[in-house]
Amino acid sequence: MVRIHFSAMCVGCTFLGMASLATIVGLWTVQLLPSTGTPAEPWNEHRLPDTLVPDYYNITLWPRLQPNIHGLFVFTGNSSLVFKCLRETDLILIHANKLNLTSTDGYVAKLFALGISVAPSIQKTWMQETTQYLVIQLKGKLKAGELYELYTEFVGELADDLAGFYRSEYEENGEKKIVATSQMHPTHARKTFPCFDEPAMRAVFYITLIHDRGTVALSNGMEIEKADTVLDGQPVTVTTFEPTKNMSSYLLALVVSDYTNVTSANDTLIRIWARKKAIEDGHGDYALNITGPILKFFENYYSVPYPLSKSDQIALPDFYFGAMENWGLVTYRETNLLYDPVISSNANKERTATIIAHELAHMWFGNLVTLKWWNEVWLNEGFASYVSYLGADFAEPSWNVKDLIILKDVHRAFAVDALASSHPLSSKEEDIIKPEQITEQFDTVSYSKGASVLRMLSDFLTEPVFVQGLNTYLTTFAYQNTVNYLINIYHKLPNQKTGTVLPLSVKEIMDRWVLQMGFPVVIINTTTGQVNVIVFSYAAFHSDMKATGNEWVLVNLNITGYYRVNYDTENWERLLNQLTENHEVIPVINRAQIVDDAFNLARAKIIPVTLALKTTKYLSKERDYMPWQSALNNLDYFYLMFTQTEVYEFLQNYTRKQVTPLFEHFKTITEDWSHVPTGHTDQYNQVNAIRFACSTGVDECQNLTTSWYRQWMDQTNHNPIHPNLRSTVYCSAIASGGGDEWDFGWLMFKNAIGIEADKLMSALACAKDTKLLERYLGYTLDASMIRKQDASSVIVYIASNPDGQTLAWDFVRRNWVYMFTEYGVGSFNFASLISGITKTFSTESELEQLLQFKSDNSEIGFGSGTAALEQAIEKTKANIKWVAENQREITDWLMAESA
Repeated sequence: MVRIHFSAMCVGCTFLGMASLATIVGLWTVQLLPSTGTPAEPWNEHRLPDTLVPDYYNITLWPRLQPNIHGLFVFTGNSSLVFKCLRETDLILIHANKLNLTSTDGYVAKLFALGISVAPSIQKTWMQETTQYLVIQLKGKLKAGELYELYTEFVGELADDLAGFYRSEYEENGEKKIVATSQMHPTHARKTFPCFDEPAMRAVFYITLIHDRGTVALSNGMEIEKADTVLDGQPVTVTTFEPTKNMSSYLLALVVSDYTNVTSANDTLIRIWARKKAIEDGHGDYALNITGPILKFFENYYSVPYPLSKSDQIALPDFYFGAMENWGLVTYRETNLLYDPVISSNANKERTATIIAHELAHMWFGNLVTLKWWNEVWLNEGFASYVSYLGADFAEPSWNVKDLIILKDVHRAFAVDALASSHPLSSKEEDIIKPEQITEQFDTVSYSKGASVLRMLSDFLTEPVFVQGLNTYLTTFAYQNTVNYLINIYHKLPNQKTGTVLPLSVKEIMDRWVLQMGFPVVIINTTTGQVNVIVFSYAAFHSDMKATGNEWVLVNLNITGYYRVNYDTENWERLLNQLTENHEVIPVINRAQIVDDAFNLARAKIIPVTLALKTTKYLSKERDYMPWQSALNNLDYFYLMFTQTEVYEFLQNYTRKQVTPLFEHFKTITEDWSHVPTGHTDQYNQVNAIRFACSTGVDECQNLTTSWYRQWMDQTNHNPIHPNLRSTVYCSAIASGGGDEWDFGWLMFKNAIGIEADKLMSALACAKDTKLLERYLGYTLDASMIRKQDASSVIVYIASNPDGQTLAWDFVRRNWVYMFTEYGVGSFNFASLISGITKTFSTESELEQLLQFKSDNSEIGFGSGTAALEQAIEKTKANIKWVAENQREITDWLMAESA
């Protein structure tokens, strides 16, 4: 007899015990920010005063797609801002950054009154660079309740820094092409025109773009007028757009290009924009085909119609984020929007579907209703991350993509949230004021923990109640800003028969997950039936938690609760026996969770490390993707810690022993690799089988990948490698090859675009030759070799190669000042760069180097990587301790099991 216990019981008991959440290590760190004092003047504050609010902007911009006589690409523009005065003031603060404002009569702005009063004269104007304000001091006061107009003219650089209004470049048919595009989020609208650049400062935007004839201009609204004319002797087109909805400045989007599109016009006009060849080759078709169904899904899910007249989505060669939810004109990296059946894998296809769903979810949640300030980023991004799985599942129901949230978000959140340097989902508003602090909020905690906690909320409320609350939230606060009102709405909903008895109100429950960092560990004693929640004094007894004989207890079915589970030793052993005898009795999601919980409990010294390793013994019989991926993710930590030690050989032997049956399984069902499996996750696991069979030295695998790559080298116009397998095969062949294989990969990379380029870019970092890796590192500081948006990724790829780790770390230390000052916030993901390079650190020497790096660069700083650096120091200290405590025991176990 077996008994599987559902998660509702433990969620309930956890709620009662959660006077404070515990991290997995059972330690709390109180993080205090140093007091900086109160600035003497309002223009030294990073937040706008509450005296003025915008009504609408009338903006005209003209991007020059050819350099001027100084070799610079620029844009010119003017803006008329109509704003309302809420309280009398003689000061106007408006954001402006890196703009050259035109001076008239000694002032860089003009002020007009639109009511019966007369506008006060301007006394003084200047740029306050530290807080990114245009400061306008007046000789008299603006009157409360009156409307005024502020007019500015300006010139800005159309730089390649991926922020504000910027320049993207690509080649087509041997010709260099320029795209003027934008990334206003989170604080870059001010780099395009003077504006009240805070999310609560919603306004209507009237946009006019002047652009070269033959190019296409796009913005949030539909184009309503196009007129050809001549300005400054240049033939141009003037495109005027319908006014936007009342929205935040960070949602504004502007693009000028010679792109074309594919279109679908059913209930809503849908257009997918990309390079002409990409559209001609059908690479936008998949995005077009799923956008309509996903929009319809969200209309039904929210019970709110799509609020705009059209839905444009555009693929850009240079783009910092994966995508951006600009209202009505969503921008994407090319690899995230375009799908080519010839070169795109099923993982690429899934990523396209889930990212489209994520961005379209924001059209309502985030755009129609916007959070007041960036301290609540988790609710916006966590929600979109959660429902992206629902939207993608609707578009591709055969994938079972909803289950993959466990691997991609829940496990990812656990890993970061167990650190003392984690942070609560919600921060205090006054703690998040500077642009770099705002950028830091867009992290794993906000996205992945946010998604996990909202999934849990939906589960214990039930989906009907959850979506009822969403509808109330969206209809109540449409075109407004809120402060975490979603949770309050569930508190106010009429009582529902949810099937779950809640011991506290929804707000009281959720505050414990939102306002504190970390997560609980629920401890089940199947002998006594006792349930404990670390580190609380709370305990409960449930007879259903008792087990005798061969009975076992399994808690948190399908991992709907955001907590880990530990059992008494006897129950662990019974679960392990069940996995060995017939693992399919346990649901596949929970098989993955047993592995992940065990390894992480072991890292916290709650259970022996050998117990965690025992959860992988049954894998020689496992064929499902999720348990294998969970195990490989956790064994990856062992590889990171032991690559340079004697343990590495034994770890390789054990992994090879476990993965070889999986390799043989896929060889059989694919008829000697003649095709790929039909199941979505089976295709993923085939990749795992080949990747680890090759990396652990299975000769048949290495011969297979080398043969495929050589066939491609011999016939460059015919690539025999299936798109699903290309990343793995490229890496394996380049790792086992030499200069010829690397040079061929580089040549193919330079001639590839989009997804294929990404695969080759990562594979080139697999080389064993340090001279090749040093050359590749050098390319990251040359934008003609490696795009700026990809430079930090390439460095991390090289750092992930044991032969390149030290090279990459030395390179970053040597070039930090250059990268930080020259590449800027828009180009480098400094957080992922620091975490990616330091993830193998496990020695006192590496810790000293890390602390020295922090000291050496304290003056210039680390920008969005500041928190990542603190986490890296914490992780390194933990790694040193873990290796010292576990190396001998792990070595002995691996030796015995790999014999």
